[in-house]
Amino acid sequence: MGIVNDRGRWYWVKRVPKRFAGLVTGADGKPVGQVRQALHTGDKSEAKVKAAQIEAARLAEWEAMAAGDAGSARRHYEAARELAAARGFPYRPVAALAEGDLAPLVERLLSLTEGGALASPAATEAVLGTVPEVLPTLPEVLTEYYEMTTTRHIKKSDAQRHKWKLPRERAVRNFLDVVVEKGADGKPLALPVGDITRQHALDFRRWWATRVERGMNPESANKDFGHLSEIWNTWIELKGVDLPNPFTKLRFAPDTDSEARTPPFSREWVTDKLLADGALDGLNEESRDVLLVMVNTGLRPSEITDAPLEDFAVTDNVPHLIVAPHGREVKVSHTRRNVPLLGVSLEAARRIVARGGMKRYRFKAGSWSGLVNKYLANNGLKETPKHSAYSIRHYVENALLAASVDDRVRADILGHKYKRPKYGDGGALLGRKDALALIAL
Repeated sequence: MGIVNDRGRWYWVKRVPKRFAGLVTGADGKPVGQVRQALHTGDKSEAKVKAAQIEAARLAEWEAMAAGDAGSARRHYEAARELAAARGFPYRPVAALAEGDLAPLVERLLSLTEGGALASPAATEAVLGTVPEVLPTLPEVLTEYYEMTTTRHIKKSDAQRHKWKLPRERAVRNFLDVVVEKGADGKPLALPVGDITRQHALDFRRWWATRVERGMNPESANKDFGHLSEIWNTWIELKGVDLPNPFTKLRFAPDTDSEARTPPFSREWVTDKLLADGALDGLNEESRDVLLVMVNTGLRPSEITDAPLEDFAVTDNVPHLIVAPHGREVKVSHTRRNVPLLGVSLEAARRIVARGGMKRYRFKAGSWSGLVNKYLANNGLKETPKHSAYSIRHYVENALLAASVDDRVRADILGHKYKRPKYGDGGALLGRKDALALIAL
């Protein structure tokens, strides 16, 4: 964008971008490569403000023209909405404008002739609402939802962002697979979100109900319902679309069976099985050491795999691992903490440092879990079928409780939310070290 002064008056001047070549025309109807518009002021500051407003409106107009020329109904409709907004009007269908008081319609008509020249066809369509409404499909809504919520995930690493997207994509895919008819290629046919009804959502719930009756955890279904509802609400709010949410109040009652929770390993199993000579020799060095760091700390796998080399403070007076963001988003604020390293966990952490830090599983806790859980299952190292590598974290929690460690200190070690007000530092590293020494192997 530029402004030029010609005999004391300012003008907005812009070269037409290549993507709009041939669409932008002059008074003679022929394509132009540059446009110029009077700003009707001799004040430079005022000219800059007016020029910015004009540029936004003209770019929106050109986008609408390009959308119409390309023949994309959805893109054409969205461009018309943006162009109407750029010209100071919310997009409303012409039928709605023609109902009741005609004053708003007259105001829009007059705006199209400001300056004595008729507005472009694209501007006329947008302001008068003659572009048919075309709503996106659910996968398109999901894409726009990602674009509109980028600021929520600035602190996430690429791996965390990918992991965050997976269940939302799965929820959309599950829903479409269940309720939408398939084409000849076996893929779901396009279904605009305006055509998604409460009945579709109830059909989806019935599909999930059948799976829950067969033994699936109801929380898997509830996650799908929750993701779909949140995506829908966010999209309609930020896009200004008036559509009822069909995915509300679908949740199943949670499974209150305590056995559904990943059970902790017993201390005897950890000492006699997991730490037995040669028990973990079939694992690669890095995966084995991550598991061993967990044994005396109760750290989450990702808190170890994603930690940079400098967070392994193994040479400090109280050796410890620092749990901090450093290129990733920590679960919640109270998970930031320093966890002392003792016994087999300290030895494993020193080996990780000697190798230059985490390499193979950095930001790949999911891959680590898949490998280790398969190894435990194949080598008779699962205390019950429901046990997993994460059972070590629950073992540490139980062991600290059995050792009568204060709940504040336990929360500080495990990164749990502490419900009572905090006073002081909870004993800091020395207090946590003394607590972990009671259970260290």
